[in-house]
Amino acid sequence: MKRVVVTGMAGITSLGSDWETIAGNFAANRSGIRRMDEWDRFTELNTRLAGPIDDFKVPSHWTRKQLRSMGRVSRLAVGASEQALADAGLLGNPIIKDGRMGVACGSSTGSTDEIKAFGNMLLNSVAEGLNANSYVRMMPHTTAANISIFFGLTGRLIPTSSACTSGSQGIGYAYEAVKYGKQRVMVGGGAEELHVIDAAVFDIM
Repeated sequence: MKRVVVTGMAGITSLGSDWETIAGNFAANRSGIRRMDEWDRFTELNTRLAGPIDDFKVPSHWTRKQLRSMGRVSRLAVGASEQALADAGLLGNPIIKDGRMGVACGSSTGSTDEIKAFGNMLLNSVAEGLNANSYVRMMPHTTAANISIFFGLTGRLIPTSSACTSGSQGIGYAYEAVKYGKQRVMVGGGAEELHVIDAAVFDIM
């Protein structure tokens, strides 16, 4: 068995997207939670609290072609992965694309805009808003797939989708892949796209 070392990390959160900002918000006793006034139209929803990421912007160097297959959840996952790879000093390293690096990443669901579009097709028999990339944006393994596509990873691709533990399970699988010699390097983690349906799951049961 091999020793496993974390060489880089990152996160995009409602409290900030770098440790200096997050730590500053912790020290100032600031919360990333706010009232979601935009949810007032959902009459049977009791909660109005969430932690949205309001300031995330797609990096200017990402191309239109790269973005086509990414809904918001994948953009967050790829963005955090890019920051983590930079933190590890691995961006541009040949190890990314030569098979030695894999990814284990997950989310509860894919992007909700695409889920809504497919639901509209089932309910109203129209394919309005759907295209060749819609399923890639909707599928639960969209985060792992898009990380692999974006960075050109050719190692193991391990998708995880286990509700609230999708991200931690991804980290666990990444750890095991390195520990047992299946991969030299792994990107591990998870992402979630805030939407009212996620709140409703816990609110109305």
